[in-house]
Amino acid sequence: MTVIVLVDDDNHVRESLENLLESAGFAFKSYSRGEDLLRDEGWIGSDCLVLDVRMPGISGLDVQTELLRRDGVPPVIFLSAQTDSDTINAALAAGASAFLSKPFDDDELLAVLDRVSSGMK
Repeated sequence: MTVIVLVDDDNHVRESLENLLESAGFAFKSYSRGEDLLRDEGWIGSDCLVLDVRMPGISGLDVQTELLRRDGVPPVIFLSAQTDSDTINAALAAGASAFLSKPFDDDELLAVLDRVSSGMK
């Protein structure tokens, strides 16, 4: 089963994503802060990370940068209301698989997750 890790500080967004992933048959772990993911090493064994860009403390871009220093990092998808071209370009240049703007379409996210997870097989 494909395991997705979510990191978003907005409880409503995180719960909505959890419900979407569960209904689509994905397993998931979720975190409200990037620091918690890094401390817990919650990405290990997962198939994809879904990160918010702007969060209190360490940002999603900083999480991505830190994980690039480590082995076995799964593909990263960013979700963010912060959609300036510098932010998007930085995320994609560092290897993100996709960058979706909030609010995003559920079907669009599921299509990206399917594409990313099928590329892992």
